[in-house]
Amino acid sequence: MNQFEASDPGATASALAERAARRLEATARAALANGDADGAYAAAYDAYRMAGEALPARQLLRATGGDGSHMAVEDAVSAQFASGTPAFAKPVFEQLRRTRHSAQYFDPSAPPITEADAAWAIGKATEAPAGALTLLAAGSIGPFG
Repeated sequence: MNQFEASDPGATASALAERAARRLEATARAALANGDADGAYAAAYDAYRMAGEALPARQLLRATGGDGSHMAVEDAVSAQFASGTPAFAKPVFEQLRRTRHSAQYFDPSAPPITEADAAWAIGKATEAPAGALTLLAAGSIGPFG
């Protein structure tokens, strides 16, 4: 994770969580409604990860991008915030990230993603922005360092 500057870290973090909620509605739910379980799962994961990114953003931290950036978010968010938002528990984040990878980068050896799998991912992705906004509203997350 790298530090960045923002004039209003709280507003930046809230905007990220709200962006996650929009992604969930605009893409994940729409994909599932149209029978695209892989697309729904991948979009749900994106929304979930974006909601997670809102929390370190409040600390003025963000993933660097590139290989391992999703795992860095997973580690930082699950270690710090899973107790306040159970949707960010490490096993949940891990399952979402790994399954999304098989959906995004077709893996013929992976089991197919079902509509039930996508619905589960959407459920977790629904909890994540709400949990992030609750933690942000509590005002207990401050800049890192």
